[in-house]
Amino acid sequence: MKENVNTTLHSLSLVAVIGLLAWYYIGSGNTASTIFTWMIVILIIIEISSLALVSGIYPESHTSFKIGIIATLFILLGIKGMLPSFFVPLTVTLIAVNFLYNFYTTNKRKKGGFKRRKKPLRY
Repeated sequence: MKENVNTTLHSLSLVAVIGLLAWYYIGSGNTASTIFTWMIVILIIIEISSLALVSGIYPESHTSFKIGIIATLFILLGIKGMLPSFFVPLTVTLIAVNFLYNFYTTNKRKKGGFKRRKKPLRY
């Protein structure tokens, strides 16, 4: 059940990004950096929710990668003020890597090849 909710959250994040991009191109009057800031905030909320749901099911490498993605999203908010010319390209790159990894893990999990190792019993 948690895996279905996790897949739904990944789909929701994709829909949110596409919706915000459509809002930017249709004519909201906002700048690209403002739209990408909203995307980052939405993705942070969705990724934290997703990580909380499946951290015990997915392997530790997945948890580490997702924590890295969340930390990078927060760092991008700082880059917006320091290096605004790099903000949009770095955000697009991170969002693309995140989506590719989400679809990779979903497909691998469906095939049964993405499981958490069982800890050995200690006496």
